[in-house]
Amino acid sequence: MVRLLETGQLFALPLQSAVRAQNLAMQETMAVIETMGIEGGRAKTFRLKSERLVEEKEIDPATGQAKSRVVVQPFELSVPLLALLPVSPIQLQEMEVDFGIEVVEPKTEPIRSTSIPSTVLGSTLAGSMSVFTALGQSNPTTMKVHMRITKETPEGIARMGDLLTDLLSGKPEAGPRVDDIPGLPAEAATTLKDRGIFTASAFLEATKTTEPKAEIAKALGVSRGEIDIWRQESRKLLKKA
Repeated sequence: MVRLLETGQLFALPLQSAVRAQNLAMQETMAVIETMGIEGGRAKTFRLKSERLVEEKEIDPATGQAKSRVVVQPFELSVPLLALLPVSPIQLQEMEVDFGIEVVEPKTEPIRSTSIPSTVLGSTLAGSMSVFTALGQSNPTTMKVHMRITKETPEGIARMGDLLTDLLSGKPEAGPRVDDIPGLPAEAATTLKDRGIFTASAFLEATKTTEPKAEIAKALGVSRGEIDIWRQESRKLLKKA
């Protein structure tokens, strides 16, 4: 017996399957890292011992002439094993899916929204009961669906990734820091840094409009007038930098 599902659920199936496949791939990658690169909570290390020829120059105290000689020096190379292995998660870039859906029991439901006036709200058929069907089948209730699923990183996550990369790599922040703003108390600077604002230019960017400025003033426990004074001091710092 074929089980009927809501049309929206059928459309979601390939999307959910892609997410699940990505999750399983990452689990496999983690398993490889733990098996090959970590032992007892520590990174496994590849060590190589060898010898190299080194030319040394010395001055003959009797003649004052420079002499060179070749000596053999031992050396040891130590590298984390994970740095040598091509361990990288396989990420879904693009997936194309073709399938057919037959709507068996059409079902109309009103679209619910608190921000759209009820007079203009429409209806949805996503709850209609449907079933997968062969692509070659053709009748008035059958839909041929082609889905192209592509990877796209949200802007916020991309920026967060850039920030974490900079922090982990020790990349210095450009320009004067918030600690350098004249008149800004140390506890206020700490609060700003807790909010991800580390430089004077970032402070100017975060307080350039009324609403964010009021929010930061409230977090610091100061007036918006004081925020404006620190903005002026920040501009002076940036001009000197």
